[in-house]
Amino acid sequence: MNAFVTDPEWGWWIIGYFFLGGIAAGAYFMATIIDLVGNPEDRPLARIGYMIAVPLIMICGIFLTLDLHRPERFWHMLFRSEVVHEAIALGWPLSGAGWRTIVHAPLLKYWSPMSVGSWAITLFGLCSALSLLGSLWEGGRLERIFRLSWFGKLIALVGCFTGLFVAAYTGALLTATNQLIWSNTFLVAPLFLTSAASTGISAMLLIGVWRGVNPVSVERLERADLWALALELLFFVFFLASVSSLLLPMLRSPQGLVLVVGTLLLGVLGPLAIHLRVGLFSRWGFVTAAVLALVGGFTLRYGILTTPPHLLEHPSAEHAGFGPEGGRPRGGGPGADPGNHPAEVNPPSKINGTR
Repeated sequence: MNAFVTDPEWGWWIIGYFFLGGIAAGAYFMATIIDLVGNPEDRPLARIGYMIAVPLIMICGIFLTLDLHRPERFWHMLFRSEVVHEAIALGWPLSGAGWRTIVHAPLLKYWSPMSVGSWAITLFGLCSALSLLGSLWEGGRLERIFRLSWFGKLIALVGCFTGLFVAAYTGALLTATNQLIWSNTFLVAPLFLTSAASTGISAMLLIGVWRGVNPVSVERLERADLWALALELLFFVFFLASVSSLLLPMLRSPQGLVLVVGTLLLGVLGPLAIHLRVGLFSRWGFVTAAVLALVGGFTLRYGILTTPPHLLEHPSAEHAGFGPEGGRPRGGGPGADPGNHPAEVNPPSKINGTR
């Protein structure tokens, strides 16, 4: 155990949030691209992307709330509690004074990743819901307002930006800590981002094939998935190179083995191989590649979140000395910290029985 690093104790709620949030962001991003620059016949796929994003980002909010020590206080991340209580005392939402007070309640701590992340999830959920609302009835007024108009395109762009932020900021948050692996690389965020793209597209492929969407549209989406997987492979190789000093301990742990072997073989190389020979697999090729990519997206998040705590609990010779005091000189030299080291005890002297 390293006394300078502690386990953040992130369990299945956070793993699920990382995984489902990535799928939601990737699906919304692809749906936005289809709506803005795609062919009109591909719009049923965009609708599927919005249908994926909305429930998944809602589940992510529930997961984050359940992970709090006091789940009932989740709204404190978004609003000033004292202002809300004052507005309620003034009769909100049935009084003008209450409304004039409640407008001062929103709270954004730009220096706090938790606060920024909470608002990003909220804004992404709102944009996703409006985009989905605009895609439900083709040719209707809601489609013209929330999907085809300049306002609808603005909603899509804002939702796309916040969705990609949600997918990437979790990785940036990890690399800002002093945990093993997380602190050894800056590539977790771009790796999460490319994985979000591949898993989001894979979810759209699965539902698109199941619902019998135009095969030409599915083939276009498959080509986009091929590019996303290629980028994910590139960043995963760079990630492994950046943590090469810890690669052997990682491979000796079950969680690290899931991260490296599971993600690389199942999540990236397997789907890539199928996509490159998709003509031989037809419809089942799309389904198999999509399932493997989703499994790989899960093993990536699971491995990244669980491997550092495991290495912390089971230190090996390769990383046992990791810590902020590692390598600092003892004694009175520059950078020394003698207070962290016990005084040396001299053995009893053989002369006169003194020490």
